[in-house]
Amino acid sequence: MFPRAMTRHERWVALILLALVGAWLLPAMQQPVEYHDFADRRTFLGIANAGDVLSNAAFALVGLYGFFQLQRDRRWLGPAVRASLHVFFAGLVLTALGSAYYHLEPTNATLVLDRLPMTIAFAGVFGAVVAERVSTRGGYAALAVMLAVGLASVVYWKYTDNLTPYAAVQFGGMAGIVILLVATPRGAEALPWWGLIAWYAVSKLLETGDTVIWHASSAAVAGHLLKHLAAAVAGLVIAHELRRAAPAATPERTVDGARVVAGRESR
Repeated sequence: MFPRAMTRHERWVALILLALVGAWLLPAMQQPVEYHDFADRRTFLGIANAGDVLSNAAFALVGLYGFFQLQRDRRWLGPAVRASLHVFFAGLVLTALGSAYYHLEPTNATLVLDRLPMTIAFAGVFGAVVAERVSTRGGYAALAVMLAVGLASVVYWKYTDNLTPYAAVQFGGMAGIVILLVATPRGAEALPWWGLIAWYAVSKLLETGDTVIWHASSAAVAGHLLKHLAAAVAGLVIAHELRRAAPAATPERTVDGARVVAGRESR
């Protein structure tokens, strides 16, 4: 039997992935030297930069909570969605370790171990959205491509000092998710991806305002610590939703030629 031809939405996914791969052809962008100059450098219990280090525990807690909810299996999830969420939560746990290590001594060398697991988490989100909103095979393909491209972008940055591909994976990947959420139908098992995106956006604003928040709070808290907490909440939005069963079934419908019953694609 020959594989089914790509649907219209699967072609959109392919175009988004090709655009991310094409980031290698864009002009090079270097890592700013001041990137490692964080506002809060306090030591606590012998831990340097303690606020930025210890706040990474939030990622580990959310990742483990996500694994726990997946094991409870209270919500129906397609196989590609489930696989992608496992990757996402694994990425969060690994980000906790990598980011904590980086913030102990912020340099380009240690930043590699921070960014590698973040690309794993990005790939998990992208794969889950594609699997949920487009198709199972699209989800598996998107997960695999995003893992490869994301990890490669960090290695490429390490050896060339060209940050462009990594920036494309992070911000272009999120833009691609927004496009898919707007342009594809919402299934019965839909997870709250808009909540994840909102909290991710908040985290980036807090990261940008690291020093401003530090001074505004009279050196009580810095923006980067709050960035870690907001980004962890983005993952918590998805993990906590898994505790609930999916909404009641919707009537059978057709999306791009494939039958969908109660949000599940029929093959």
